[in-house]
Amino acid sequence: MSKQERDLRSCPFCDAEMDGDEGVQLRLVSTSNGCFAVTCCCGAAGPIRDSEEKAIEAWNRRDFSKGDGAQYSFSSSFTLGQVVLRGDLQSFDFSMVLQIVSKGEKTGVLYFRQGEEVRALHLRDGNIIAAGGREGLRLGQIGCGKGLISQKQLQEVLVEAKKTGKRMGEILLDLAHVKEDDLKELIRYQIREIVFELSSWEEGYFEFRDYPVEFDKRGIEDINIIRIILEQAAKRDERVAA
Repeated sequence: MSKQERDLRSCPFCDAEMDGDEGVQLRLVSTSNGCFAVTCCCGAAGPIRDSEEKAIEAWNRRDFSKGDGAQYSFSSSFTLGQVVLRGDLQSFDFSMVLQIVSKGEKTGVLYFRQGEEVRALHLRDGNIIAAGGREGLRLGQIGCGKGLISQKQLQEVLVEAKKTGKRMGEILLDLAHVKEDDLKELIRYQIREIVFELSSWEEGYFEFRDYPVEFDKRGIEDINIIRIILEQAAKRDERVAA
C-alpha cells in the first residue's frame, strides 16, 4: 500500500476509512484500459483518472462532478453491486423513488446527485437504516451539537476510526461515549434531515445498487420509508404555513 493510499480521506457516503492491509474498506482499482479510481465497500466509487495519483487526488478533493468520464459514485465500471434502478427526479420525484424501493423490499444503496451534491441512503429489506453524504451531518458532528459527546471524545473517535477502519457509531459504543438508544436517535436524526433535504430536490439523478449493506446492529434500526415520507411531507407543510 502506497503512502497516498494510506492518506485517502474517508468515504463521503458511509464514512469508511482505509484500514491497513487487512480489512481494507477503500481500494484503488484499475480498468482494462489502464485508468484508475478509488472504491469503497459501501458501493461508492470516485472519479476515473488516467493515473493512480490523479484518482487519489480527485477522491480526496471530493472532485466528483467533472464531465470527463469521472462519474463520482454512479460509475458502473467501479461501483459494487448491480444497478437495478436509475433515472432523473423530473420523471420520478423523490417520494416515488422511495416507494418503489420500499415496495420491492430492496437492500442496497440509493444514491442521489444534484450538481456537485451527492447523497446516499442505505436500505435493508426496503427500510432505511443509514444515510450520508452531507457535510455537517456526520454522526460525530451531530453528537457534539446535541451535547452527547465532547470535542475531545470526537477526536478520540476519529483517531480510533482511522486506526481500526470501524464506523464511527460502532466506536462511539465501544468507547462507551454514547448508549445504544442515543446512537439510534443520532442516526434517526441524520436520516430524517437528509431525507427532508432530498424531498426538496426538484431535479437531479438517482441510482439504486443492489448490494448487501453491513452495519453494527447495536445502533441500527429499520426506519419505515412510508412513515418517513409522511413525516417529511408534514414537516414541509409546516414550513410553508409558517
